Amino acid sequence: MARASELDAQGLHEQAVATLRGAADAGHAEAATALGLRLLVGRQAPFEPQEGLKLLTAAAQHGEPGALAQMATLKAAGAWMPQNWDEALGLVQKAAELGSVHARGQLLILAGDRALVARARGGEANLWGALRQSVDLNAWRTPPQRRALCEAPRIRAVEKFVPAEVCAWLIARGEGKFERSLMFDGQKSNVLDSRTCSDFKFDIVGADLVLQVVRERVSAITTMPVVAFEPPQIFHYALGEEIKAHYDALRLGNQGYGQGGAYKGDRIATFLLYLNDDYDGGELEFPKIGLRHKGKTGDGIYFAHVDVNGTPEKLSLHAATPVTRNEKFILSQWIHDRPFTAAV
Repeated sequence: MARASELDAQGLHEQAVATLRGAADAGHAEAATALGLRLLVGRQAPFEPQEGLKLLTAAAQHGEPGALAQMATLKAAGAWMPQNWDEALGLVQKAAELGSVHARGQLLILAGDRALVARARGGEANLWGALRQSVDLNAWRTPPQRRALCEAPRIRAVEKFVPAEVCAWLIARGEGKFERSLMFDGQKSNVLDSRTCSDFKFDIVGADLVLQVVRERVSAITTMPVVAFEPPQIFHYALGEEIKAHYDALRLGNQGYGQGGAYKGDRIATFLLYLNDDYDGGELEFPKIGLRHKGKTGDGIYFAHVDVNGTPEKLSLHAATPVTRNEKFILSQWIHDRPFTAAV
């Protein structure tokens, strides 16, 4: 593992993969997990998800905590396998019992018995099974009431969409991973002066059960299936950063979307989750209708890019105004008109 890290630091990723592969072949479960994670998403490695899945499955069977936690995410998301939340929770429980800090954190957030959570946070041992049993998925899938802000475009706000600890968890997941935001035009990504913030996009390796229940909660309130969702991302706005007025919908007509151009769908809605509120400025602005909105930590807002007839909604032009104090974090979930399959 140390040798692979050294090679990666030198930019010698092929050699690092070969080193991990040799160790995995020799029965090193941690190396198998590290290699499996890389192959699953093609990160500094070939994109070979089936091989990655095979390595992770074997490592999980040997009780490797990281592999168990990743397999839990795959089962919760239904990625390369049927969705099975009961098995996912069982795997994350086992990873927690074996010492995985990440797995323990997920259970502490998802558990419905907050008194039990307090005991676990206080240091009481061997509560991971009880915490798993107290996870109420129906509650997570039942969002609070929404409030109409506008009908043209259709804009809905929802207060206290998730607890503040979920927001803190998501911010921490992006720590150290933010990069300058780019504008994707359907074919390529470009740097624009009108977009000065940074972002971090989740992939299946960066995701976990907490993110998955958030997405299922978004699905419930928007009545749109998770399969129509793009990978979510967190936008970070430092002091003075903004995104000027733009449309999220690409509306490319007959032009394909993404690599190969085979995907013909488009974004029809955006859901935003406010991850913090200790900043000034940074309002969501709809300049064509004179509306500005700023939510509190854990609040959500979503808006349509098409009208009730499915026609592009020109009034959905929107911007993120400059942050004038502190910094802003917000989770963005773009939603399409069909299962999202584009490679970008």
